[in-house]
Amino acid sequence: MSSALRPGDGRTVFFLINLVQDVNILRPLVYLTARETEARIGLLVSEGFIKRDRQKIWQREVAALAATTGASLHLYGSPADAHAVLEDGSGMIFAASESNLPAHHETSGVFQVAPRTYLRVTLQHGFECIGFVQSREHVMSHGRNVAFAADVVCGWFDPEVLTSMIASQRSKLYVTGPPTLLEQPRPNADHPPQSGGLVCENMHSVRLRASGDHKASFMDIFFAFCRKLGARGETVTLRPHPGGQYVLKNNVELPDNVRLNMLPLYDINMKGYRFGISAPSTIIFDMVLAGIPVAVWRDPSGVMDASNYDGLAEISTLDDWLAFERDVRLRPEMILDRQQTFLRSLSMPTDPAEVYRRFARLIIAGLTGHRGDPRRAVRPEAIAASGPPRRKRKAVLSQDM
Repeated sequence: MSSALRPGDGRTVFFLINLVQDVNILRPLVYLTARETEARIGLLVSEGFIKRDRQKIWQREVAALAATTGASLHLYGSPADAHAVLEDGSGMIFAASESNLPAHHETSGVFQVAPRTYLRVTLQHGFECIGFVQSREHVMSHGRNVAFAADVVCGWFDPEVLTSMIASQRSKLYVTGPPTLLEQPRPNADHPPQSGGLVCENMHSVRLRASGDHKASFMDIFFAFCRKLGARGETVTLRPHPGGQYVLKNNVELPDNVRLNMLPLYDINMKGYRFGISAPSTIIFDMVLAGIPVAVWRDPSGVMDASNYDGLAEISTLDDWLAFERDVRLRPEMILDRQQTFLRSLSMPTDPAEVYRRFARLIIAGLTGHRGDPRRAVRPEAIAASGPPRRKRKAVLSQDM
């Protein structure tokens, strides 16, 4: 999008980075903001993010993002820390994981103390997402009454598809489509060789534990599948979920023919894999968009809710996995045709240019709107509850950046 008007001069767009998977969702919007506006860019990084990123993969990514966009980096441990950075300013604040659930307190707390001169925006961060589209396991774990502190809530789907959005939040909805569609995989010299399929594990997800412990079932079938392919001299690539990393944290010994791919999603050449397999997760949607044959794993007892993926190939037992791999070799067009039908059934923007335009309109409108006097913009009740005032804290995430 190009425009003679370059809004945002004197204002700042902040991005809250708390969960490691936030980087993948927010990164394209940081670049869009730098490209389309004159606004300053700030990255507010939580102490929780630093603790979660044990291998420092994502800290390096955030440091590189700040270096290439000229963004300032700030570390916060409490809402008061964040308020010290935000006070006396105006603009917008984006969060990729924000709600009234306890797990999101590190971002919702910032939204609650943010001066009224900022437009607060929450993003849907997954195909199935709390407060947007929930599975039965989500409801069992978190309930149905999910609300947001944001002024604007960006959803992937049209309103009728957002079956988990409660009535009080619907007036905030702005349909954008997934921001990840704005990313193009960049060449990476560390990309593992691609000669087989990509299997993704998300063992930490409530989908695999709320209605029963399905982790052992998935891993047992995965190991057996790898042994079968290994006997034919074939390899399998495993991608641990960036937030969970079950196989790494539990030191799971993997078969010899399994390669790990730990790269950020925007560094993965998804099209290079013959097929993809995963339990219900957004990565399924990413693999469908990449145009490779995809199968959704569901526990052999059929307990887990996979209804949001109806229309895609579903597998459970080892025989199912092997039959799917055989179909990939013999008749991949059959699987791909089903996936295109699935995509057409989704009421959501999937054209990257349209997604770009929608986000650009939102950011430009947010930066050009009147937000009031910063000195009269404090939310006093929230500040009082957030603890004693703290100083601004510059973040140093990666010495090599």
